[in-house]
Amino acid sequence: MDQSLPSTLENCHAELIALRQIHQQELERRQEVEDELRRSQQLLQLIMDTLPEAIFWKDRDGRYLGCNRNFADDAGLKNPADILGQDDYDMPWTKEEADFYRSCDRRVMDSNQPEFGIVEPQLNGDGEKIWLETNKAPLHNGEGHVIGILGTYQDITQRREAEIKLQELNQKLQRQAGELNSAMEELQRSQLQMIQNEKMSALGNLVAGVAHEINNPVTFLSGNLHPAQEYVRDLFKVLDLYQGALPELPPAIEEEMEDLELDFIREDLPKMLTSMGEGIRRVRDISVSLRTFSRADTASSTLFNVHEGLDSTLLILKHRIKVNDQRPPIQIEKQYGELPEINGFLGKLNQVFMNLLSNAIDALDEVSQKRSFQDCLENPNRITITTALDQGAEEVRIVIADNGPGISEGAREKIFEQYFTTKDVGKGTGLGLAISQQIVTQDHKGTLDFKSQLNEGSEFIITLPVKGANPMPPKVAS
Repeated sequence: MDQSLPSTLENCHAELIALRQIHQQELERRQEVEDELRRSQQLLQLIMDTLPEAIFWKDRDGRYLGCNRNFADDAGLKNPADILGQDDYDMPWTKEEADFYRSCDRRVMDSNQPEFGIVEPQLNGDGEKIWLETNKAPLHNGEGHVIGILGTYQDITQRREAEIKLQELNQKLQRQAGELNSAMEELQRSQLQMIQNEKMSALGNLVAGVAHEINNPVTFLSGNLHPAQEYVRDLFKVLDLYQGALPELPPAIEEEMEDLELDFIREDLPKMLTSMGEGIRRVRDISVSLRTFSRADTASSTLFNVHEGLDSTLLILKHRIKVNDQRPPIQIEKQYGELPEINGFLGKLNQVFMNLLSNAIDALDEVSQKRSFQDCLENPNRITITTALDQGAEEVRIVIADNGPGISEGAREKIFEQYFTTKDVGKGTGLGLAISQQIVTQDHKGTLDFKSQLNEGSEFIITLPVKGANPMPPKVAS
């Protein structure tokens, strides 16, 4: 036993030396592995730091497990390793931003689906607002379980600011385009108004000239009619004296008096002169109506009688209302209420009345072509003009209605558009109603609306404030 102990100790010492050698080799191998792992981590970190994107990853509780240099710089960290164990609320972001990031992380991990192209604002470590485009994907372990989240983002601040500037520029261009369109529409309206005003001015000048020419002989006839009546009475008085002084007339005179039917002349001549007086008064009334219709607008609004404007317009259109080959005369019903004089431009309102009444006559003539004369006689064409005070005597309401064909559904939406017309080519310009609406709404601060039913007729409703015209009318082409 004593001889074997040294041998045993020697063997144990040898084994111990071998174990130490093995342990040393293991330590060296471990050191090599750790060095290799460190080099790999450094290489991975170098790669991540070299990428233009910011990279980060978190565990399921939202705590950071790592990041690259770009992310650390944005977070205000000196070293990417400093982020270990921190969460979004430890970062320089606002609470609202941190809440948003945590909510987005939880959504990605719960759905186990990545999200790409998330555009979001962020405050960086320097307190500057930047814009990010973020991509997030769930992290899995070997068993496929979600253990965290991997995220990358790019700083798109320049691109986003350029997009915002582009949007602002587009909005500015849209506003300018809208203003330009409005200016073009206003220019077109002005041009149309000038054209229509020129037409109305020419018509007014013609009518005024006719009225003047009529007025001269009417004044002459009216001035001489009364003396003529006096002369006739004087002649008959002298004749009576002759007959009283000479009861027995010579046969030649008796025969001539019988041939002339002197008794009939004595009775009929005064009646004839009275009828001539009535005719002269009628012509004078027509002349006054013509002058009323042709009245030119002054530089400021004036008080006028709406009924005079309507009546003078009807007079101008009388030739279109009377009987023709296709129909009996159009019946005109006037239901005039008690109206005060209103403030505005009668010449322009006459233009509105002319357009509306002409359109009503056109509609009735159109439907009359499809009816027999007898049918038109039994069911006459009719235009009704109604006036009244509305809104506590603050507005005048004028309704021009007809029993014509009505306006189709498709035409109603465009009825006041420029150049829109339902008439045949060459019979309508599409300007009348557009200009009428402009005169009523812009020049007189009123409204122009309509109601219509197919085969039942149409009515156009004008409302005008009693004191509401603009102080300066649109300029009239000269």
